[in-house]
Amino acid sequence: MIPKLNPRDASDVLKNGGTAIYPTEGIYGLGCDPFNSKSVENIFKAKGRSKNKSFIILGSDIKYFHNIIDNTYFMDESLQSESFTTWVVPSNVNCPPWLKKNDTVAIRLTKHETVKLLCDHMNAPIISTSANLSNSQYDGDIKNIEKVFNEKIDCIVKGILGNERKPSTIKNIITKEVIRA
Repeated sequence: MIPKLNPRDASDVLKNGGTAIYPTEGIYGLGCDPFNSKSVENIFKAKGRSKNKSFIILGSDIKYFHNIIDNTYFMDESLQSESFTTWVVPSNVNCPPWLKKNDTVAIRLTKHETVKLLCDHMNAPIISTSANLSNSQYDGDIKNIEKVFNEKIDCIVKGILGNERKPSTIKNIITKEVIRA
């Protein structure tokens, strides 16, 4: 079975290149340190996800996106004013190539307590993708998720799911176009 850790201990696992299952605003996610290419590769492998797809990057504070997004958009009020919205933003020149898709990145500021603690203990953002195999239906039962990812993911972060019942809205920061409602 996958060890269940508090956010502080799980952040140490992520800082050391590990991967985690964790609760978010509405679903369980898979995550890792977005700046560690091997960790990101492990998430791709665990999910069976195509490399032409990218991941959302979650952070508890805008400062964690400093080396990821173009500084022109760093202080855009939209990033902080719309809750549970994922923004597609032009990437920073320092942004690792495995986080970009067409020179953009998808980021979301989270208010979820467990994710906030995880990010704050890491002093960094985290990769976020749904805890299901690619091309498979999401199953919100943590026991089933644990079975699917046993021996593929390093820990489960203790915490509870938020009350959101659908995925985050995704918008383009430049055009304000809604990509996913």
